[in-house]
Amino acid sequence: MIPLTTDMGAGTVDVYDAIKAVEMQRLLFPAFEQAYQRIIRIHKMALAGNHPRHLMILGPSGSGKSSVLEEYVRYFPAVEETEFRRIPVLRVEIKSSPTVRSVAEDILRAMGDQMAYRGTVNEKTDRVISSLPKHQVELLMLDEVQHLLGANKRSFGSNNETEWLKTLLNQIKIPAVLTGLQYAQALLSTNEQLRRRLDGVCNLTPFSVENEDAAADFAGVISWFDSEIHNGQPIGLHEGEMLKQLFYATNGLIGYLSKLLIGAMEIRLEHGQKRIEHWMLEQSFSQNLWAEGVRELNPFHKKFVDRQLNKANELFAPTVFSSMATSAA
Repeated sequence: MIPLTTDMGAGTVDVYDAIKAVEMQRLLFPAFEQAYQRIIRIHKMALAGNHPRHLMILGPSGSGKSSVLEEYVRYFPAVEETEFRRIPVLRVEIKSSPTVRSVAEDILRAMGDQMAYRGTVNEKTDRVISSLPKHQVELLMLDEVQHLLGANKRSFGSNNETEWLKTLLNQIKIPAVLTGLQYAQALLSTNEQLRRRLDGVCNLTPFSVENEDAAADFAGVISWFDSEIHNGQPIGLHEGEMLKQLFYATNGLIGYLSKLLIGAMEIRLEHGQKRIEHWMLEQSFSQNLWAEGVRELNPFHKKFVDRQLNKANELFAPTVFSSMATSAA
């Protein structure tokens, strides 16, 4: 086995510094801004003494849900006080196939509890409830909440995990933001109290090219990336047939668009070119989005037939998991 070299030349460092600079930028597209403002609303209402309300943010993978949470948390970092750690906004990701025990442990770990694994489920739950005010948590964020529904188990919907969530939200005195895939809305059908305390559902939908207005919105996003990856000198990536090709390659999802274009930027810099060329997008698609996306299945290949890649076993194909969950929702 050949070890990885640590001898990185200045040129290599410059490439990755340039990529990092673009990745650090955050495009506040309209749906992102709306979700962000909705979080501010429930946060400020609770701080003003109003009864805490919850918010649900839904959207497909790559639509920007986690980015909204990351951006919000960035403005409310944890602060080390003399006797405790103050955590104004606590973000926890719900892992796949969760149990009540694992979710409680993850919340405790997020608060820095070194003994999160100890105790019974009830003891862990009590510690979660008592630790939130101890750390002065003002807002709880639970990401990937669709995992609580148990769609990968024999039953779907109400279960020990969703009942536990209901109990937790009833006992804590702070607002919560719940994010997940669209079918996570099924949580509302299993939790009447959550429905009553919900400040609404915010949907982050993919961009579209179905009509002129939608296509203009998508083109605006591409134009922003175009400028960023070309040092402020865009080359017109949103023009002509390229707009539709970028849509088919990403399904209108901002996360996929970012990976595709930043990947093409990396190829451009590594080859010492001033602008992204068509072959770079073709290569970035198969390298960064879908390894099987070659020739007729690559939107940037000359033999590609214009269509969405949503057939069985393709990049954006509906899964059995999501179909079952959606029908149950």
